[in-house]
Amino acid sequence: MIPYLVIVLGLIMPLEWVAAGKRWIKVRFITKPLSLILLILIFSLLGGWVQAGFWFGAGLLFSLVGDVFLLLRSRFFIAGLFSFLIAHLLYIIGFSFGTFNLNGWGLIPLLLVIGLVIVAYPRIVGGVRRRLEHRRLWLPVVLYMVTITIMFFSAMMTWFRDQWTSESALIASVGALLFTISDTLLATGRFLRPVPYGNFLVMFTYHLGQIGIATGALLMLGLL
Repeated sequence: MIPYLVIVLGLIMPLEWVAAGKRWIKVRFITKPLSLILLILIFSLLGGWVQAGFWFGAGLLFSLVGDVFLLLRSRFFIAGLFSFLIAHLLYIIGFSFGTFNLNGWGLIPLLLVIGLVIVAYPRIVGGVRRRLEHRRLWLPVVLYMVTITIMFFSAMMTWFRDQWTSESALIASVGALLFTISDTLLATGRFLRPVPYGNFLVMFTYHLGQIGIATGALLMLGLL
């Protein structure tokens, strides 16, 4: 059954990317939630809800809730933001699984995170505060940005946890990076300026990010 679900997922997700780019709203009411539903189903059938996998499965569920909220009218934006914030907190807990053994290479992810904060944060937060209609969002947006940055940093730190193999840490880290890129593109398009092919790129990086995080977790658990 799982191979068939993977095939269906491989068809639905690209359709959602195109639908996002073309703004096919009615199509997206099916393709956007169905993409995460299929990923959650595959994760569950592979036995992912064990040990630290529970936190990743729960993160996928809250991501699904966030997807639904963001499909609705703009007044549900905060609800969607809050759902994804919880998802990132759950991922942070999952990435913390295993004994931590830091060495000098740990400076690399730290520098990446610092670079992200220096380059992206001031511009996005400034854009939120400059626009009158978005000023009430600046605090939730800042809180969310801090949370996703910690999530990305936690994923990078799996390289230094004994429970995570090099393969699982690499895939999870790339997934977290893609998720971070997706949210950065979304924030840029919403609060600063339009991004060429922005809607397509947001969903493309978001889905690949979620797949990377889920796959990394399954590999860490020895289920793949």
